Amino acid sequence: MESLVLTRDGLQIADTPKPPLMPGYVQIEVRSVGISERDISIWNGDYEVELPVILGYEFTGVIHESSVQDIQPGTMVTSEIDVGCQRCWYCRSGQQYFCNSKKTLGKSRDGALAEYIAVPADIIHTLPVEVNSIIGTFLHPLASALKIVTDVPPKANEPVLIMGSGEMGVLTAQVYDAFGADVYLAGDNRWKLGVARQLGMTNTLNWSNKDWKQTLLERTEGIGPRIVIDTKSEMESITSAVDLIQSNGILVLSNIPSKDGLVSSSKIVDKGIKVIGNNQGRYRDATDMLAKRRIEVERLVNKEFKLEEGDKAFEHASDPSVTKVIINI
Repeated sequence: MESLVLTRDGLQIADTPKPPLMPGYVQIEVRSVGISERDISIWNGDYEVELPVILGYEFTGVIHESSVQDIQPGTMVTSEIDVGCQRCWYCRSGQQYFCNSKKTLGKSRDGALAEYIAVPADIIHTLPVEVNSIIGTFLHPLASALKIVTDVPPKANEPVLIMGSGEMGVLTAQVYDAFGADVYLAGDNRWKLGVARQLGMTNTLNWSNKDWKQTLLERTEGIGPRIVIDTKSEMESITSAVDLIQSNGILVLSNIPSKDGLVSSSKIVDKGIKVIGNNQGRYRDATDMLAKRRIEVERLVNKEFKLEEGDKAFEHASDPSVTKVIINI
């Protein structure tokens, strides 16, 4: 099969073996793949993984073959990103994302930038007809955002700060807005912040402006927000989040940083901040929101490419003003 493989010499189109259909697995013919911020970090060397690897985990496709009787070929699906050992207690209880031996699509296991991918049947999610192959690529990040708001729900009209104006930041902002929060979206790119405003996020803050922190504090009675969601996981965003959050507040980290040790533990202890890491998702709720168009995602797509245009696609996706690039297989 044709695959887009990241090697030490960069991205290359290669003929790779079709993944085998193992017991309990489904083989998916890939349709569309969204390039995520993690994909870009791996591609440009900021996030180290073992190479070669096929990137891509925000994907949709149709069932090609199935070893599970009640899953029919031709069904449009997407998949969760963690593949567990299927033997340990976590996997047996449906929590493969905590498995000590788990492999993650596009990172420690080949991802979806290929004609076919095979995954366990119990981590796939069927997409309704209202969710096409492009919209479906947003299911994973939206599911993650919904898990955050479920774990850390806002009070009515409560100010909530979202750090990062990329795909995950804008989706999380929309979800918190839908749940009644007074959302503040902070980022360092005016084009992305402009897109967010077009989607109804009126309280945008550009952290390139030196007075943005003071502006937020003035709007939160000088104590900062109780809830801060960091989707960027970089030194500047996490440091600012810890500085701005009110004492006894909640900081949610929704992205894996390229380097550990970015959070000041002394400030966390001094302010009594609760830190939550999120690596799960509410896929059924996310599917429903996409099907009913309760969340706007299509305007986040900047451009679409073909698989053989992989280099161009990643170059375009790495532009700071770009929110989402899709590769169609």
